[in-house]
Amino acid sequence: MSKTIKLLILYFLSIATPVNGQPGDRLIQYSDSLYRQLGQIKNQEEKAVGLLDLSFFWSDHNVTKALHYISEAKNLLGTKIQTDYYGGLIAFYTASVYFDKDPDKAKDLYMEAERLLQKVDRAQELKAVRYRARIWGSYGALLQREDKANEYVNILLDKVIPLAEQTKDATLLGINYQNVAMNLMNLQEYAKAAQYYRKALSLLREQVNASEERLTLYVNAARNALYAKEYHQSKMMLDTASVIANLIPNSIYVPMYHTVAGSYHAAVKNFEKAHENLSEGLITAKILKNDELISTLLYDQFKVYQQNKQHVKAKGKLLEVLPYVEKTSSLANKQMVYYHLATTTVSLNQYQEAVKWYEAYKVVTDSLFTNKNRAQILELERKYQTTEKEKELLKIKSQHQEQSLALQKNRSIAIIFASLCTLLYVLGFTWYRTQKSKKRLLEQKELLLQEELKNHRQKSTIHQYNAMLQGEEKERSRLARDLHDGLGGMLASVKMKLSAVTDNMGLQRVDAVAIGDLQTIISQLDQSVNELRRVSHNLMPDSLLYRGLEDAIRDLCKSMTQSCMSIDFQSFRLRGDYSHLFLMSVYRIVQELLTNALKHSEADQVWVQCSEENDILHLSVEDNGKGFKQSTENVNNIGMGLSNIRNRIALLNGHFELDTYPGKGSSFHVQIPMYEQQNVPNSSIR
Repeated sequence: MSKTIKLLILYFLSIATPVNGQPGDRLIQYSDSLYRQLGQIKNQEEKAVGLLDLSFFWSDHNVTKALHYISEAKNLLGTKIQTDYYGGLIAFYTASVYFDKDPDKAKDLYMEAERLLQKVDRAQELKAVRYRARIWGSYGALLQREDKANEYVNILLDKVIPLAEQTKDATLLGINYQNVAMNLMNLQEYAKAAQYYRKALSLLREQVNASEERLTLYVNAARNALYAKEYHQSKMMLDTASVIANLIPNSIYVPMYHTVAGSYHAAVKNFEKAHENLSEGLITAKILKNDELISTLLYDQFKVYQQNKQHVKAKGKLLEVLPYVEKTSSLANKQMVYYHLATTTVSLNQYQEAVKWYEAYKVVTDSLFTNKNRAQILELERKYQTTEKEKELLKIKSQHQEQSLALQKNRSIAIIFASLCTLLYVLGFTWYRTQKSKKRLLEQKELLLQEELKNHRQKSTIHQYNAMLQGEEKERSRLARDLHDGLGGMLASVKMKLSAVTDNMGLQRVDAVAIGDLQTIISQLDQSVNELRRVSHNLMPDSLLYRGLEDAIRDLCKSMTQSCMSIDFQSFRLRGDYSHLFLMSVYRIVQELLTNALKHSEADQVWVQCSEENDILHLSVEDNGKGFKQSTENVNNIGMGLSNIRNRIALLNGHFELDTYPGKGSSFHVQIPMYEQQNVPNSSIR
């Protein structure tokens, strides 16, 4: 078999779709069956991927149908075709459609698919890797078409196989090991090819669901062994391929099995078996209507007849090959067939016909030479243009570098200027903030000084008030003692003497009128003594001195209760360790409020409450009297008592509230912070 036809067949095997070949109506029936199966899929995305696979099936047979299924898949996916994953799939399957029709467009689409699928998220990464392996395999096959077999091998080794290994898919990895082996075989590197065939066999041998791939592998491994003249190894591979071919009789690889089997039998001089295999393969190829396979098998039959010196039959096979070759654009295949026709007719002594075929051979050879020269000229022109472009690019690059240096210099100056401006701004802002902070600090110091002066004045006022209060209370205490101990004692002595006189007069039977007058005087003296005691008690209550604030206020309320006015007192959480001056101040406030209620309110009920909570003393005096309108005039009419109350509360830093309205009674509420009294001296008054 000639090298040219072998390369065509190997290429065809490397890109064929792994499905059973279906000729004519059977192909359409098979496609329709697949489409009906897709109709049962509910998931829209899975169904879209199935349609894309169906377009791949038709890409070798009908471009219009293939593009139609891609369009249908796009409609199902909707906006999802904008995602990296599905956008990459659309680009890949579209490239497959243009694989034969427009290879350059197909290559661009493959690289677009690779760019998109590289960016997918982790959830779809594994599926994307499988497609990327297929992308690079197809891209390499296009390079192989351009006689860049070495580049294809490099792509397989550097791109496809590493990606296939990531998927851990034995079938995918085995297929690509086989692709490497086939390309090495085309380069006549049979020993290296055998190594990769063995790797592929180790992966695919047990894959029972990969019959197509296994058949292809065994057929091509047998071919490689045949080229290497390892006939025993070739026969072993063909025997296994024969078993698999019987399982899938409609496979497109069955004719290729017969081709290799025929070549093997011809090599071992078993021409009858060789013709048997080639004839059987030719029948299958004609059923499949595959012109390339038909021409290959006819040519192999010619080679067997030629090898067996059967020139008449050999010429007949060449004439059968001729129409298929002339339909193609391959000048090399035409040259080869014309040459063999010329030599065969010479062997048959048909010299006139041989001249005709030789002339045809010469014309094709001249065309090939011309094309080769033209290709060389075009290649030289391309290289020249490339060189000129490189020079232009170097010139542009030099200019660009100069511009870049100038731009970098300007950028550096701009950066330095911006840095200086930033530094000046930072310094200015820092100075401004510092000055502002200093100003604020001075203002705060001024406020603190004013507050300190205010506190000092307030403390001074409090100390003055305390001194005045102490003096006042001392004077009250002195007057109370003088009245109680002095005048009270004198009145008691007079009473006792008058009582003694009355007793003596009774013994001496003095006039009863005189005795009655003396008893009246004694009674008046008792009243004077009681009044004296009351005045003395008001000046300095003993209960305040010895029993505390709660008992003192309770006694005050009892003493001021009258028949026309009842006073009710309640206390909560009052302590017994208040300072004496504080006790006196609170006591006098309550005393003044009760006095005002007694004099002005005309109330029959007064309520007094006193409690301490959260270091605040709460005092309230309420009555159900006539109330009054809050105005300066009314306050003055009440007298100085309310003013004294306000002054006492202010000196204690307390808070005073008055709630009253004519006919609604009056409520007096006082709050005195206890922490303000901590610095008040706790002097006692006796």
